[in-house]
Amino acid sequence: MRLAYPRWNVFPIAAIGLAPFLWAVLHATSAKQAFYLGWVYGAVFYYVLLIWLNILVVYHILIPPTVILLGLYLGLFKGLFARLLWETRHQRWWGLFVVPAAWVAIEYLQSLGDLGFPWGYLGHTLWRHPPLIQLAAWTGVYGLSLVFFWINHMVCDLVRSLGREEGTPPLRQMLVRVAILPLFCAAMVLSAQYAHRRAPAADSSAASQRVVGLVQPNIAQRDKFRSYDPATPDDERERLQREMLSKTIRMTHQIQSASESERCDLIIWPESAVTDDFFTRIPAYARLFRDLATSFGAPLFFGATNLLLFRDGRFVPPEQFDSADYQIHPGAYSFEVYNSAFLAEPGSGLNRRVYNKMQLVPFAEGIPYVQHIRPLVSVISAIVQMEPFKPGRDHTIYEIPNRRGDGPPLRFGPLICFESCYPRLSRALVRRGAEMLVIITNDGWYEQTAGPAQHELEAVFRAVETRRWIIRCANTGISCFISPTGQIAVETGLAREATPKWRVGGVKELTFYARWGDVFAWLTAAIMVGFVIHRAVRRRH
Repeated sequence: MRLAYPRWNVFPIAAIGLAPFLWAVLHATSAKQAFYLGWVYGAVFYYVLLIWLNILVVYHILIPPTVILLGLYLGLFKGLFARLLWETRHQRWWGLFVVPAAWVAIEYLQSLGDLGFPWGYLGHTLWRHPPLIQLAAWTGVYGLSLVFFWINHMVCDLVRSLGREEGTPPLRQMLVRVAILPLFCAAMVLSAQYAHRRAPAADSSAASQRVVGLVQPNIAQRDKFRSYDPATPDDERERLQREMLSKTIRMTHQIQSASESERCDLIIWPESAVTDDFFTRIPAYARLFRDLATSFGAPLFFGATNLLLFRDGRFVPPEQFDSADYQIHPGAYSFEVYNSAFLAEPGSGLNRRVYNKMQLVPFAEGIPYVQHIRPLVSVISAIVQMEPFKPGRDHTIYEIPNRRGDGPPLRFGPLICFESCYPRLSRALVRRGAEMLVIITNDGWYEQTAGPAQHELEAVFRAVETRRWIIRCANTGISCFISPTGQIAVETGLAREATPKWRVGGVKELTFYARWGDVFAWLTAAIMVGFVIHRAVRRRH
């Protein structure tokens, strides 16, 4: 199954690769054994899929055991599914619908909460084939997972029928399943045709098009890390911050040296483009970004730390910060630190509205479930030796004015790194009026492993689900422009400098999925819960 995902992308394996696992579960001698089979399968699959995370061991010695624990945690979801599958082995007609619904419902369950991890789904394997994924505009990725699982389930039972195994589904059920498969195919074809007709019209119905430029500076993560690591000497930290920012500015000047018609209307830098923790507290930075946006002649969108300062519990605005008082009474001050995105505008400088990342990476950026309880967070932070970010609470919509003056502004919504994995966040942005989505990320942590591509594929589905252009800017790659139908128009390589730009348009139309969300996933969950209740009642009788 691992071969169906980046970097190999052999997607047909996703249609048959689960069959041996299903066969094994159906041959378990007890419900407990079925659960353990599922747990082992899920733990091994996710460990192999995410093995590239071990490269982070250079930043923390506990990374290898943490990756194992992550696999064991995600394996529990497959264990739960295996238990449900085993319970249906004698429920022939129930199994026809309950088993595929349970797989999809478990995928959805895996995405919920602070520990949600919507990664490695069956439907994700189609990310390089836009015509096949347009169903996601109606069902999300879960509809595609259902189609693949349906085929796997059929293959498993066909093998059982050929072996004349006990409990094999009757011929009538097999014929029904074969007959339903073309309906799935028809739904995929019709959704692709609908998208082909609607996408161009929707794309031209909003604001006029804009030229967007990306700056991928290709700064090594070890240098970026040292530029804000407290263990780094102050003079070296300042030198690294200055050199990295200067490089990014030079590359931006290059892409804005084009003719007037080809100049960018919006320039995007990646996540953590500025690594000075006191960025918002130093007036020189405010002047710098006002002058930069003015000289570029276009808004500049970038990632940096947003540090809020409090004295005796009262917020201290940046312009009222007294560094001398801070030196004398450091104990009177407390901080809130956010992973944030800023917009610098020509003439006026930094926009007062700052987007603070809402979905934090568990144990790397935030403490799951208790991250709003400050005393408890402080205790856990001391144990795991990390200073967590505080999660943001509000979505932010920015506007790009039309510098030619011949149309309305284009509105875009930001997502930071890991947030691109969560459809509910992109849906919330487009429902608030975002006509385009911008993702800034720093996948330099994972160097040239399969990690950046596995992360990139999530953005393809966000484009189809919302029918919006996705602009993705990464530090070391992969940066890309993704059309509203999931077609990757421009894509940079890993570990190289790049300054791609593309003309994009805003879209106002809301897809079914953007309007109604995970109705399909909830339907599958209802089928699964209905079966569980049915089994519980029968056992009681």
